[in-house]
Amino acid sequence: MTQGGKNVREPLATPVTFARLRPLIGVGGSDLDSSLKSLSQALGDFGSQVRIHIHLLQGTDKVDHWEVEAGSAKKAKVRHGRPESADVHVVMRPETWTQIANGQLAPYEALFSGKLRVGGKLELAKSIAQHLSDPAVPYIPPC
Repeated sequence: MTQGGKNVREPLATPVTFARLRPLIGVGGSDLDSSLKSLSQALGDFGSQVRIHIHLLQGTDKVDHWEVEAGSAKKAKVRHGRPESADVHVVMRPETWTQIANGQLAPYEALFSGKLRVGGKLELAKSIAQHLSDPAVPYIPPC
């Protein structure tokens, strides 16, 4: 539809709901180390090897680095510290990770609301999100 010579977008009839992850920690839990171990174990049957660098922002100047490795023929591993290399980089605050790991916040909702940033191999990141998504909710890719 045009209005005054400009194209105006029609709002979607129903809002898109993105799939949340299968819970990686118990409801209300917030244990970072165990949730990241659950993440690596959940990726154990992922089709290829993957290395994820998780940057957790704390305050204005502190970054906590985590390395998660998993995938085909790779032993699931979590290490506190900055990895030498990674396929996917994820940047967020610890409270955002807790919401995602508890299945309360969909990763794409966090991304589109500015609570999460992703870098590296974006197609691989989308495949990881799909692999980890709750099978009870239809998976809708962001684009």
